[in-house]
Amino acid sequence: MDVTNYDFESKLEQGFKSLFNTAGINLYIADDVDGELPDENVRLELSVGGAISNEHLTAGNYDNYGGSIDINIQTPRVSGDQVAIGEGQFASRHAELVAIARKTMEEIPAAVLTANWPNALSPTKITPTGTERDNDAESRSTTLSYSLQFRIT
Repeated sequence: MDVTNYDFESKLEQGFKSLFNTAGINLYIADDVDGELPDENVRLELSVGGAISNEHLTAGNYDNYGGSIDINIQTPRVSGDQVAIGEGQFASRHAELVAIARKTMEEIPAAVLTANWPNALSPTKITPTGTERDNDAESRSTTLSYSLQFRIT
């Protein structure tokens, strides 16, 4: 098997970056951050866990792994920044970004999986595990957390 398939983090992160780009959000991953981030940013932090099954698709190789994903949405606090979308309205740009991020993570069609993770590595299950919110006088922050299962073939 190709050794680059074992670069789980980079391959998964690039797929999520493409997924969010399609949703109109510039997603920042660890490889993107060389300096200061803009005041409004959406970041992905991915942690890979251990093998989740003793079953092997190929002899001797573990092929089902677990992990976690945190999507952090940060925006400046702006008074009266309501955002109209469709027939509704979000209370703020921050609320809009949180909603788009949730929809993007939780409604991934099978065709998109093969487009964003085309080779031997692909998410098989993404489950929401919680939300944390924080704010101060200058900014708002929401972290969406997910458990992740992925396979390598």
